[in-house]
Amino acid sequence: MLKIVINDKEHIKKFERITWKGGINGTSRTLEVKYLDDNQIANLGDKVEFYVDADKLFIGKVFSVEVVGDSKIRTFNSIYLNKNYFVKNFNKKKPSQILKEICGELKLEVGNIPEDKVDCTYPAVNKSGYQIILNAYTIQYRKDKKIYSIVSNDGKIEVVEQGSLADVMLNSEKDIKSSKYGEDIEQMVNQIVIYKTEKEKQQIVDKVENKEDKEKYGLFQKVMQYDKDRDNISNAKEMLKSVEKTGNITCLGNVLIQSGYSIGIHEPHTNLVGSFLVKNDTHTWENDMYYCGIRLKLR
Repeated sequence: MLKIVINDKEHIKKFERITWKGGINGTSRTLEVKYLDDNQIANLGDKVEFYVDADKLFIGKVFSVEVVGDSKIRTFNSIYLNKNYFVKNFNKKKPSQILKEICGELKLEVGNIPEDKVDCTYPAVNKSGYQIILNAYTIQYRKDKKIYSIVSNDGKIEVVEQGSLADVMLNSEKDIKSSKYGEDIEQMVNQIVIYKTEKEKQQIVDKVENKEDKEKYGLFQKVMQYDKDRDNISNAKEMLKSVEKTGNITCLGNVLIQSGYSIGIHEPHTNLVGSFLVKNDTHTWENDMYYCGIRLKLR
């Protein structure tokens, strides 16, 4: 059963379409609801919660409302963590403290989070809540080499180790409706130039490269400013990006499929067999059907 709660008032009815989606690249989860009604059930700024059976999948604010002609089709869009920007200056704060500070100001509940391994000192000027939290756990990544994702479970903001395995196994015979495999170099970075400024003059101090990719695809270069307090070579190596291999799956819906988690897949036609990280997920409920579009990140 689908249920939308707006300002604590329940709406259990046949919605034309509900879309719940998110991604791992700086995108917090969003909810879009399309319904056919004489009355507008949501207004700008309203608090929205979305439930599937007993599971609370989303909590946020209404950021847009639309009425299409005289058809009485109405939509509203809800998002939260990405739409609030801050001016902060953190000094020796744990990632969990930063997370709780941001979520506290936004009145968002915090769920499970990893053990703190570092202290964070950095300014955050004109950065979204999502960016600030992700930056704290990027600093922790440099310590423990674990990549983290910000997720939402039961309406709470949580941080999980990227690639944690969800209890999902998709099979081409019963779950998967379509699949596609692709490769691209749109995000390729195969050389990093490290520079520093002395007496108002820029000086190149080092370079890090992926020689094989440079020879094969040409130069794709970025620059990085030298920082005497950091391991510049290691940081530059982290910025290198090679060919990105992706898989796209359309399957029967499962609320456990969420960006940041890995899921099991057996789809031999496109050689998608094994466990794969979900990069983007789009869940859609429409015409009594529930299906999910997934973009996978392949190693």
